[in-house]
Amino acid sequence: MTDFAIEETDNRVEIVPSNGQSNASQHARRRWIISSIIGVVVMAVLILGIRSRVKAATDLRTVTAQMAVLSVSVVQPKLAALAQEIILPGNIQPFISSPVYARTDGYLKRWYFDIGAHVKAGQLLATIQSPEIDEQLSQARSTLATAQANLN
Repeated sequence: MTDFAIEETDNRVEIVPSNGQSNASQHARRRWIISSIIGVVVMAVLILGIRSRVKAATDLRTVTAQMAVLSVSVVQPKLAALAQEIILPGNIQPFISSPVYARTDGYLKRWYFDIGAHVKAGQLLATIQSPEIDEQLSQARSTLATAQANLN
């Protein structure tokens, strides 16, 4: 579509086709104004966003610094009366029960620790008197002596 312009001179009025320069300059000016407004809005949004993040980071540092301060209550120890003692019924059972067996048969000659006493690994709990084993030992010694006498 062609645009027309009306030109008035001294005594005449002419309708002349418009050359489009004035319209083009108006469109360019409008585009520049719209892009400037959009740019200003974008910059405002960016500045507000960055400002809020900086403020949040500053607030976080402040709160963290306040919470990092340790508060310690110091109490002086003093002697006090014993608290009320509560006696409750209960049973104590071990997780593992370990039966203790002797390495040989016999009679207890001496008992070193009572039931429930604390002992360490390798401690002697009792001495066993075993007449059958003692008899076998003396018989083995006499057999050894006889064998050595026959060897010489």
